[in-house]
Amino acid sequence: MRALSLRASLLRMALGLGLAVLALALLVEALVLIGASEVTDDYVRNFMRGTVDLLVRDLAPLDPSARRERLRELDAQFDYPVRLIPAARERLTPAQRDRLARGEVIVTGFNRRIYAALPGEPDQLLLLGPLDSKRAGELPKELASQLVVAMVLALAVAILAWWQLRPLWRDLRGLQRAAERLSAGRFDTEMPALQSRLFAPVVVASRAMLERLANALATQREMTGAISHELRTPLARLRFAVDALVEEDDREARERAVQACERDIDELDALIDASLTLTRLDMGAMQPELARGDLAALLTAEARSLEPLLDGKALETDLRLPPALPFDERLVPYALRNGLRNAARYARSRILLSAWVEAGQLWLAIDDDGDGVPPAQREAAFVPFKRLERKGRSATHGFGLGLAIVRHVAQAHGGQARLGEAPRLGGARLLLHWPVT
Repeated sequence: MRALSLRASLLRMALGLGLAVLALALLVEALVLIGASEVTDDYVRNFMRGTVDLLVRDLAPLDPSARRERLRELDAQFDYPVRLIPAARERLTPAQRDRLARGEVIVTGFNRRIYAALPGEPDQLLLLGPLDSKRAGELPKELASQLVVAMVLALAVAILAWWQLRPLWRDLRGLQRAAERLSAGRFDTEMPALQSRLFAPVVVASRAMLERLANALATQREMTGAISHELRTPLARLRFAVDALVEEDDREARERAVQACERDIDELDALIDASLTLTRLDMGAMQPELARGDLAALLTAEARSLEPLLDGKALETDLRLPPALPFDERLVPYALRNGLRNAARYARSRILLSAWVEAGQLWLAIDDDGDGVPPAQREAAFVPFKRLERKGRSATHGFGLGLAIVRHVAQAHGGQARLGEAPRLGGARLLLHWPVT
């Protein structure tokens, strides 16, 4: 049914173009006729002047009965009517009547009616025509040929439009079928191959959308499974602590159980917050709003606020930044907090936050004096819920989301994030960069 509807729409479009061309051709012809009407009247008047003069000289000397007989003979001989008519019956303007009185010939009407006055007969006029009136029911040859040409042109345009629009119709039909499969939840649908370039941007954008949607769904499935797994440990500890609270009479033991519950609740809250942040970044819900501002002041304020959360590690800063740089003041703190907390987990005693501008790029580095990350594992560290083993230290603390959030923030600014080796402290370096020009 929908295919028929599309085909009918295509047919209507082609016929509409043909009719539009026909109407345009007739309009142009009408304008040409109107513009050339005066010229044509002069031509007919000059062309018929000799015939009219001969008829007037032939009819003027005759008495009424002989004149009528002669008119019958002339009417039979000419291809158009020749007759005498009462002057009062014709709708002529005063100016035209004055011209007739002066002996001029008047030409009027589409089919050319030619008037002339007979000497000594003020009440009668000699009328020749209409020139095509003896072909009753027929159009003038010129008009008929013009109509034929216009209709052939309109038909040709309609056929050409149909031929040109057929690939578009097939592309539309293919896109419609793909949309129907997508609406049914079949996200593995392949976009159709196009026969025209008109819908190429739509297909390219749709393919990109499907790829992004497939990646988002895969990430969602992975995150759902990972979050479910991560929730089990603190929930199990909470259940154990709650059971201990119910059965424990010792006050100190109850206090320890309450503190354990609070730690598990904080862990759950951190997991939920990190998961929601990563999801919003991954789905594009937190679009960057870049504005020029004092990034050094923001980094300094955030670093100070995070010092109590760094497990007693010393935090140094080396910020060599110009006063105005483009950044999103909502997103940068996410990257800084997660980067510094990640460094605090593996640093021995020192963390260094540095930032500078070089080659049109803003560089933001977080170094620690820990054991570092082996080159083979550096890229895997940015995978959500991926926690690495580091030289005999188990990947305790955290959920493996911090570096994933950092990379998303860098990418939202048009840049990238990667792990390397800290040149001064010897441990790991988390390096972010994005363009500032």
